[in-house]
Amino acid sequence: MVEFARMAKIPGRLIVDLFPDGTVRMVFLPHTGAGDGNASPLTAKDLDAAEIIFMTCGLTPERAAALRAEVKRNEVASVDTSIDIRIAAKFRYTRP
Repeated sequence: MVEFARMAKIPGRLIVDLFPDGTVRMVFLPHTGAGDGNASPLTAKDLDAAEIIFMTCGLTPERAAALRAEVKRNEVASVDTSIDIRIAAKFRYTRP
């Protein structure tokens, strides 16, 4: 049986904003201590799509649902999580 190597995880904070038109913006800030300022937001068309991204960002389905409810109620929320390196790269700004 082939064993797959686990992807390295980056610990950090996922910050989520709900806009009046229903779109959801997410930013992942790694706890690297570097403070390089290269965070780039991801946008989801609505809370349904955002909840799927929450799970991709390492949250359990239950925690993703709780985060969705908190965002719906407060229009902003954040949570500590650990994200695979590949997913964290999507939150990193790269120059064109």
